Amino acid sequence: MLVIGVLVAVAAAASNAVGSVLMRSASRHHDPAAGRWQALVALLRRPAWSAGIAAHVLGFVLQGVALGLTLLTVVQPVLVIELPFTLVLSALALRTPMSRRAWLAIAAMAGGVAVFLVCLVPEGGDPGATSSTAWLVGTGVVVAVLAVLVLLGRAGRARRRALWFGIATGVTYGYNAALLAALGPVWAEGWSGLLTAWQTYGVLVGGTVSFVFLQQALQAGDLIWAQPGITLANPLTAIVWGFVVFGERVAVDVWLLGAAVGVAGIVAGTVVLSRVALPAVAGEVDTPSGPDPGR
Repeated sequence: MLVIGVLVAVAAAASNAVGSVLMRSASRHHDPAAGRWQALVALLRRPAWSAGIAAHVLGFVLQGVALGLTLLTVVQPVLVIELPFTLVLSALALRTPMSRRAWLAIAAMAGGVAVFLVCLVPEGGDPGATSSTAWLVGTGVVVAVLAVLVLLGRAGRARRRALWFGIATGVTYGYNAALLAALGPVWAEGWSGLLTAWQTYGVLVGGTVSFVFLQQALQAGDLIWAQPGITLANPLTAIVWGFVVFGERVAVDVWLLGAAVGVAGIVAGTVVLSRVALPAVAGEVDTPSGPDPGR
């Protein structure tokens, strides 16, 4: 089930990337003088925009399926490859060549994810068996962290504002994934179980909050500083949640060093891609929703 879960997570990342590119493409030629609602109505009339939304919905569903097949600490790190997927597809759509450094960064991210998955093999953990107290304490910690990040973001300007709200977006994505993982066992009870589980409504609230944070990060006007937080805080939050709250376990041995090397590759690749490839494609496209990688 692990391999299938990883493959489904890769498909989710690819679907989200396709959605982002389609939505960016649809919004390239919007009228800057139009009001917000007029611009939104115009976008909804464009097939590419609707297709992009459908692709994001499919990505969300695939993420839920992947979380039902394997552990949270496996799925969320795989989803970071949405960033290179998005940038490569955007470069192809805009006919913008990718530099050698960008390709090396993509290789570092892909290799980092592969090494991480091989070296860190978590087991155990059951979101369905997690106590109400653990959920309450874990959620309280997430809310407290987000409150601090929001305060820092509001106090900062430009780069710092983008940085803090980008991290807040990633943290919310990671927490939403934890909520989604808990809905896997509930789904076995059918729609009645899904509609009576509080995590269902938590995902809706978390999705709204993450969208607001994403807008704040993008409106700061510096994607180079916002993107690493959006991409990296997501799996970090999910990994902490999986081990601390859900009770997943991993052997403490020399393989952890390999996992650390994988993490270093992911971090380095994300930072380089954000600085080298992201400005090239983002500068060509203006979209109300912005990039949405690393759910």
